Amino acid sequence: MLIWCYNKLCLEQIIPLWLQSIMDRFAELEAFAATIELGSQAAAATALGLSRMAVSRLIRGLEERIGEPLLIRTTRSQTLTEAGARVRDTARAVLDHYRDAVTRPGSGAGEVAGTLRVSVPVSFGWRQIAPRLPDLLAAHPRLRIDVVLLDRQVHLIDEAFDLAVRLGDQPTAELASTRLGLVETVLCATPAYIDRNGAPKRPNDLLTHDCLLYAYAKPGRGWVFRGPGGTEQRIRVTGRLTSNNGDALLAAALAGLGIIQQPRFIVEDDLKAGRLVPLLRGYKTRELPAWAIEAPGRDRSPEAQVFIDFLARTIFQSTP
Repeated sequence: MLIWCYNKLCLEQIIPLWLQSIMDRFAELEAFAATIELGSQAAAATALGLSRMAVSRLIRGLEERIGEPLLIRTTRSQTLTEAGARVRDTARAVLDHYRDAVTRPGSGAGEVAGTLRVSVPVSFGWRQIAPRLPDLLAAHPRLRIDVVLLDRQVHLIDEAFDLAVRLGDQPTAELASTRLGLVETVLCATPAYIDRNGAPKRPNDLLTHDCLLYAYAKPGRGWVFRGPGGTEQRIRVTGRLTSNNGDALLAAALAGLGIIQQPRFIVEDDLKAGRLVPLLRGYKTRELPAWAIEAPGRDRSPEAQVFIDFLARTIFQSTP
């Protein structure tokens, strides 16, 4: 009897300590994941209802437990180390499983559930992806998507992205890429611009026109045209205005500042309304391949697969 009481007393003392230890480990993962997803310890502290010092202490404890730094911190930024990238993936998986167990107990097996962080070009994301997201989320109630609109190319691992969508040349072999389809481009200008400067009759005429240039295009690449006989011409156009965003170039074109070559999804409404007029109709402009980009060496998550399949089917009517 005494032995049983002693053992019971030990368990009553040990179990709370054991549970507290588990909760401490969970809190460390939660603080680390929130810091990565929100971009700073201050933002993570606000979201978690903790002090910044508490978040810093939790992350430091996690680093001590692992035995190496997870973040390289400067006054302006934080960058994941290789170990940090591994821990981030584990933390996400643990937290996603916990949230699913709490919010949707007994839900069906095989349902896509988790968080997908994806970078997409600004105009493409705003005009093509955002209007379709309600259908995707309705079809997968347990899927969470963090869509970040950026025209620059992100570093998938350092910036904690699961996936990036890019338009243009095939990415380097260092990245895992899946082709989604093709995006048609259109050469156009306003009627007022054409009245002032005349319409180009052939691609070489563009050399005497103000062309509105995309900042992220490869230097010296020029605009590519394919004539009726299939001959390809590359014209190194010039202009007084350059921008890193297609909608900014559209605004400049509508103001009569020059000739624009942009994806049809950007200029389609203005073409239909007559605010822009297509040029060089006898020539075919470049088609931009669309790619889904992933970090190499990782298995594709079900969330990424669903997102890629959805984009290919709804935007490009294709199968990746």
